[in-house]
Amino acid sequence: MLNKPQKLAVESVSHPLLVLAGAGCGKTRVITEKMAYLVRSSYCLPEQIYAITFTNKAAKEMQARAMKLVNGGEVLNISTFHALGLRVLQQEVTHTNHHRGFSILDTSECQKVLQGLLPKGIKKDVANQLQWQISGWKNSALKPDQVNTTVPMSVEIYQNYLDYMIGINAMDFDDLILQPLWLLTEKADVLLRWQEKIKYMLVDEYQDTNGSQYQLLKMLMGDGQHLTCVGDDDQSIYGWRGAQAENLQLLQQDFPTLKIVKLEQNYRSTSTILSAANAVIQNNPHPFEKKIWSNLGDGEPIQILAYPNAETEAEQVVADISFNQKVNHKNFNDFAILYRSNHQAKLLEQALRMNNVPYQMSGGRSFFDYSEVKDVMAYIRLLVNPRDNAAFLRVVNTPKRGIGMQTIQHISSSAKRLGKSFLLACDDRQVLKGLSELAQNRLKAFSAMIYQHQKMNQSAEKVIHSLLSQIDYISHVNESANNKLAKINKTKLVRDFIKWIDALGRDQDLAIDELLNYLSLQTTQENDSSEDAVRMMTLHAAKGLEFEHVYLVGVEEGILPHANSLADDETEHAAVEEERRLMYVGMTRAMQQLKISYVKKRKQRFVDDSIAAYSGASRFLDEIPHELSSGHPKAKKTEAEQKASNKTNFAAIKAMLD
Repeated sequence: MLNKPQKLAVESVSHPLLVLAGAGCGKTRVITEKMAYLVRSSYCLPEQIYAITFTNKAAKEMQARAMKLVNGGEVLNISTFHALGLRVLQQEVTHTNHHRGFSILDTSECQKVLQGLLPKGIKKDVANQLQWQISGWKNSALKPDQVNTTVPMSVEIYQNYLDYMIGINAMDFDDLILQPLWLLTEKADVLLRWQEKIKYMLVDEYQDTNGSQYQLLKMLMGDGQHLTCVGDDDQSIYGWRGAQAENLQLLQQDFPTLKIVKLEQNYRSTSTILSAANAVIQNNPHPFEKKIWSNLGDGEPIQILAYPNAETEAEQVVADISFNQKVNHKNFNDFAILYRSNHQAKLLEQALRMNNVPYQMSGGRSFFDYSEVKDVMAYIRLLVNPRDNAAFLRVVNTPKRGIGMQTIQHISSSAKRLGKSFLLACDDRQVLKGLSELAQNRLKAFSAMIYQHQKMNQSAEKVIHSLLSQIDYISHVNESANNKLAKINKTKLVRDFIKWIDALGRDQDLAIDELLNYLSLQTTQENDSSEDAVRMMTLHAAKGLEFEHVYLVGVEEGILPHANSLADDETEHAAVEEERRLMYVGMTRAMQQLKISYVKKRKQRFVDDSIAAYSGASRFLDEIPHELSSGHPKAKKTEAEQKASNKTNFAAIKAMLD
């Protein structure tokens, strides 16, 4: 049963709509119910509805929920912004400077491309800063001639980078939004075709859109009559990667007939947790006023806990989880430990392992960051895109084929001189003349193997199995591992990847280029959330999730708010506001119990051996009303409260020892 504002949001289809949805107020339900309403009311066909969200996981969950509500829900177009951009580019590739089968390079490969374009002697960190700057320009939808900068050569390098990527038929992730935007801007017939395809669009987590995404949305929507955006300015926590919370206000400016519906009833948390979270976030400016509330009862006061050092904090948090789980007969996955930065996890992991408490970490190293997975991905990319020089360089001698660096340099320089890809240069007689007969034969054998698998008229998983078997990749992984444990882990990684590809092939008959498109948009394999384990994650990774019991650790000046947000007087105000939104996100993950802890003195050693000491409670704790919490740093405990606290701590330690 929808509440009144939810029903209004679902049934409003005659004008642009902004749904301001507070944490836990049922925004996903509104989106899926609206899809069903659009179909039931014959407003449009299921395949004419497009829904956009920000993660593959959220898109899958939304698809599953929508399919239960919409007859024929399997044809609903629910995806991320990047997946929509990729779809536009695939279908309209003949109208672009790229060719079918273009590669999508990851961050590290783009760094190498940029380093190759910079003058020799430029330090790596300069290239990294330039990469970040170019990404910022792309997120703002700026072409090189629109960039205003005083950094010498940066605009020229930006243009060279764009040209080089066209030359190797590749894109980076930012291009998946930027290139469709430029295409729709320049080709009126393409724009009209896509505007006719999309009869209604719904955008989730709208506050996370950047400038480029918003402009793409505006191009596709025209007057916006068939647009619903759902978001929460209080949960805008991605400003550091280009997200613009002000896009919420731009909707009013660009779509004057915009209607606003506020979802303020929370179905997740107790009134005490929500009142405390509201009190914190009210210290930020609000173009749209809202106040979330709950009828789930007051619940327990928020506990604010102070510890002398980080080791004690980790030990006590784990002791409390063990005690709570045993005494109250809870599952481990009812508990979550949230922190601002990944470096805080180490001591907590140690304490969990020492006490045999199962745990699962999110937001750590991506599955696709492992070199073995990158190798297989590079082979797939080269099969699909023979122009992909980055993929060629990665696999031409993996496993070892005796193709030396001098041979590769000869191929590289000759290919650039002739305007050919490295793979095509391997079959050029003029190029091969400059190499020994042995080197020629090895290059010919490699290119023949690639061409053989390009021509295989079979499903993607069969092509991959054939190629990996022919190069005996598992044996290569075994031989390159330096110890027994590494062998086990690395071979398991490859076998898991192959199993994943096999599973994708069972679900649908994929060609090799379709498989590449799917894998290129994934950032990691999803964890099995059914495992009974304590969840550990950063506050950024926690957005959208909920847990019965939340431990928000390390809430100290210099950590939350982060030291970087306090470093620059000019930007401090906005940066601290975003940190406060992170605090709000963390607090509103808790359903029944919220425990916030800080360390009185924390030391952190950096790479250069310097030591930073963070002292004392975060300013955000001062913003939590005393009457909603116990243990507030500014409130003295009564003798009875102190005795009760000591008793609870003793019981927790005893449970841990038992």
